[in-house]
Amino acid sequence: MADPFGRATVYLLRHGPTEWNDERRVMGRRPIPLSAEGDRQIRAIAPRLADLGIGSIWTSPVLRARETADRVAEALGAVPFRELPELSEVDYADWEGRLFADLVPEPSFREHMLDPLHARAPGGGENLAEVGQRMARAVEIVLEGAGGKPALVVSHGDPLRMLVAGCIGLDASAMRHLRIDPGGLSALALGSPWPELAFLNRRLDVP
Repeated sequence: MADPFGRATVYLLRHGPTEWNDERRVMGRRPIPLSAEGDRQIRAIAPRLADLGIGSIWTSPVLRARETADRVAEALGAVPFRELPELSEVDYADWEGRLFADLVPEPSFREHMLDPLHARAPGGGENLAEVGQRMARAVEIVLEGAGGKPALVVSHGDPLRMLVAGCIGLDASAMRHLRIDPGGLSALALGSPWPELAFLNRRLDVP
């Protein structure tokens, strides 16, 4: 049933787990594939998306997100599929590949944890204010291309947190309070008179 206010539903899916998630290692934009458990999780989730009326899939081009979107597209059948660079993971530059435990004592990482909107990783990474801006552009592209039908966006933890916070008017610094697990599904109803968060971090692969 169409929303009487003209709102469009955008489902948000974080990619499935990887071995680097388990190791607590910074992935950034490294081409890290889904783990065996991540593949199992997404294959369990994908068929349960079939009743949502999804008319298009939009994914980060980073490997783990692309693999997640591939599994979903396979389950949903003939649904248009598009990579969108704006949905990429945060560019963590020199931190990529390192363990979070090793980064915690470093001043640049502590600065990032205290002020993630403005601080950035050494080596030219992004800050989260920049991530929020490109995720806002991504939503505009998705809404324009979705033709009023529900759309699925496959992306990463911090970009999705920034997107949700921006869409529902939360102060961006509150994004750390939004929990979005690997394989977690969320939904936004976007458009006038107000955007709504329909649900956050639903796990469809568990009872």
